[in-house]
Amino acid sequence: MRLPFWCLLLLAVSSRAAAQDTATATDTSAAPAVAAAPSDDDAPMGVYARVVVDRTEMHSGPGTSFRHVYTASRGDVFLIVERGARGYWFRVELPDGTFAWVQGDAVYTHELSEDEAHQGAFAPEVFAPPPLPQAVGEISFNFGALGLVNGFMAIRPAFYLAPEFGIELTAAAAVGDRGRILIGAAGGIVNVFPHSVVIPFFALGGGVAYGDPNADAFLVRSGATGALYGGGGLRFAFRYRITLRLEARLWAFFDQNRYVAQEEYSGGLTVFF
Repeated sequence: MRLPFWCLLLLAVSSRAAAQDTATATDTSAAPAVAAAPSDDDAPMGVYARVVVDRTEMHSGPGTSFRHVYTASRGDVFLIVERGARGYWFRVELPDGTFAWVQGDAVYTHELSEDEAHQGAFAPEVFAPPPLPQAVGEISFNFGALGLVNGFMAIRPAFYLAPEFGIELTAAAAVGDRGRILIGAAGGIVNVFPHSVVIPFFALGGGVAYGDPNADAFLVRSGATGALYGGGGLRFAFRYRITLRLEARLWAFFDQNRYVAQEEYSGGLTVFF
C-alpha cells in the first residue's frame, strides 16, 4: 500500500529529529566535567623554616659577624624569603614584619599554610610578639595632661634586669597658664605577661619637682619639692616593632607644709633596645 506524500514527509522529519537528539546526548556524555571550584581548604602554601635547636641567634646579615637582632627557640616558624649566596643561611620574615638571617643547620624547611605557620596567633597581620623579651631597655616618649589643665610631656628610659622587672627614669615637664613644673624621678617598673601582645605594667617611685609659678594658685610653690608617683598602663605591640604605650599615674608633690596630688594621663610610643 502506498502512503500519501504528506505521511512520508512527516516520517522523514521525525527520523531526522531523533537522530539529532541521539547525537546531542552522546556529545553531552562525552564532554569533560567542569572543574570544581577550589575549596577553602586549598590554602596557598609557603616554604617555612622551623627551628630544631633549643635556641639560635638570628642576625642582620648572612653570618655570625652581623648584628644580632633576634633569638629564636625550638619550634618557632619563619617564612623563608631567600637563601644566601654564600654559606648555608636563610633570610626569613620575623613575626613583627622585619627580617633576619638564620643558619640553615638550625632549622628544618617545609611547606605550611599561613594558618599553620601563625599557630593561632591573634590578628597576626596587625599585632606581633613584643620586643620586650629580647630587649635590655626601652625609651618611651609620652604626651598628655597633668591635672587635666596642664600639658605634660615625659621621656622615660628603662633598663631591665629581667623582662618582668626594670629600673625606670623620668624626665618630665608640665606647662600651664599658671606656671610650669620640671620633674626628675626614678623607680621600679613591673611588666605583667611580657610575652603578650598587650603588656600591662605598674610603676612606683619618687624624685624631685621644681616649680616656677606665674600665679599664687599654681600646683606647687616656687622652688624644689618632693615628688612621689604610682600608676600603671598598657603597651600594645604592633608589626614593624611599633609599640604604643598608654598610662595613668598619680603624682604627689609635697614639702614640709603642703601636699598636692595630681593625676597624669599620657600616651606615646616606646622604643626597645
